[in-house]
Amino acid sequence: MKKTCLFIVSCLCILQAAGQYRTSTEPEPSGIRVFTTADEKFTLWLDGFVHLDGSMFFGYYEDYDPIPHGGAVRNARLALKTTFADGWSALFEADFSKLKPRITEAFIQYSGIPNLHIKAGHFESLFSMEGAARPREQAFHEKPMVISAMVPVDLLGIQVSTNQYWFLGSLGVSFDKTSYKRQNPEADSILTTSFDSRTVMAKVVAMPFVNNKDLGLHVGVAASYKFPAKDPVTGSYPSIRYRLGNVAYINRNQYLDTYVINNVKSQYLFNGQAGFYYKGLRIQGEYLYNMTNLSKPLSGVEGPVSALHFKGFYAQAGMLLFGGRQRYDNTTGLFMNPSRGRTWGDVEVLVRYDHLDLNYDPIKGGASQNYTAGINYYINDHVKLMVNYIYTDNDRYANGAGDFFIGHDAYGYPSKDYSQIIEVARKAGVDFHTVSLRLEVTF
Repeated sequence: MKKTCLFIVSCLCILQAAGQYRTSTEPEPSGIRVFTTADEKFTLWLDGFVHLDGSMFFGYYEDYDPIPHGGAVRNARLALKTTFADGWSALFEADFSKLKPRITEAFIQYSGIPNLHIKAGHFESLFSMEGAARPREQAFHEKPMVISAMVPVDLLGIQVSTNQYWFLGSLGVSFDKTSYKRQNPEADSILTTSFDSRTVMAKVVAMPFVNNKDLGLHVGVAASYKFPAKDPVTGSYPSIRYRLGNVAYINRNQYLDTYVINNVKSQYLFNGQAGFYYKGLRIQGEYLYNMTNLSKPLSGVEGPVSALHFKGFYAQAGMLLFGGRQRYDNTTGLFMNPSRGRTWGDVEVLVRYDHLDLNYDPIKGGASQNYTAGINYYINDHVKLMVNYIYTDNDRYANGAGDFFIGHDAYGYPSKDYSQIIEVARKAGVDFHTVSLRLEVTF
C-alpha cells in the first residue's frame, strides 16, 4: 500500500513539473489535463471517475432474510496514463472505493504497427463485449450475472489484437496466480488453490458497415481454455466456486452458489455475441457456455459426472431520445458512452433481460433471471445520472449453498432446504424488486 501511494504522489509531482511544457497541438485524450515534455516525446495525464450508488429493495417475503437498503461508493478510480516514444503507451489505474488502493489495471501497450495492438500487464481481455467494457462506459449499473460469474477478467497476461477494415481479431494468454483472490476481494468466482492456472483466449468479430457513422453491426465468437496446474506436492487439481448475487451492488446476498467444486482439470468457455446500432438505437447480446471438466467424477443421479455444463445469456437495448448517437469503437469491438443530441444533454431509455443457470446434476448452484429497465441522463462529458429498476426471479436452488431462506415447509415455517419447501416452481426462491440510483462523475 505504501509503495502504491508513493507511486501516485511521485506521478503527481511529475505532472506539476511537466505542466510548463503543455502544447496546444496535442490531441485531446480522455483526461482533463495534458502535459508534454519539451521534445514532445513523453506525455502524462490524469484520468478518473467516481460512482455514488444507492439502492432500495422490496417485494420479498417478510420472513425471508432481509435485504437492507443502503448506499456505497461503487467505484473511485484514479488513473495515470502516458504515451512515450513512437507507438508506446502505458496505464496505471487504482480504485479507492474501499478506502485503500486496489490495482484495477496496469499495463503497457505497443501500437506502432498499423492496425496492430500488443498489450501486456494486468488488464481485462476482449473476450466479452460487456466484460471488457469499463465501468463508466456501461449502460446499466452492473454487468449481467453471466458476465460477472464466468468471464475471465483481472488477469496478468499478453494480448494481441488487430482490426483490418471490417475484421477484428484478438488472441491472448493469461496467467492466474490462484492462491490469491482476484483484485476484487469480493470476487464472485475464484480459484482457491496454491498453484497456477493458464488461460488461452481467441476471438474474431465481423463488423459490416464499418465506415458508416450512423449504422453498425457486430457479430463475433470467442473461446477460452483454462488449464490449471497440478499441485506439485500432492498431484491434485484445484477447486473452483461460482458464487454471486444479483445485479445490484448494494445487495451482498450471494444467492447463486455452487459451493466448492473440487478436482477441476480444465475449463472451456464459448461466447457468441452480437451488437447493432442505428443512430440513437443500440441492441446488444451475448450467450456464454461453460464446460468444467473434472479429474475425478462426481456422483450424479444417472451415474458418474465428469463434466459440468453451465450457461447464461443477456439481451439489452437502448434508445437516445433527443438526437444523440451511439458510439462504437472498431479497434476494440466495444460500445462507448453515446454522444449527446442537445446542449443540455440527452436521455437514454434502456431494457435488459439476463439469465444464469448454475444447475447441473449433481450441482445445485441455482438459476436466476433479472428484468431491468433504466434511464440515463447524460448531462455533459463529466456527469451522468442513472436509474435502474430490476425485478429478480431466483429459483428454489438459489439459496446461497444453504445460507438463505427460499420457501416454506409443510408447517409454514421459512426453510433453506429446497427439498422441504412446498411452493410451486414459479413461487419458490427469493424474488424481489430493486430501485437503484447512481451519480457518475468523470474527469
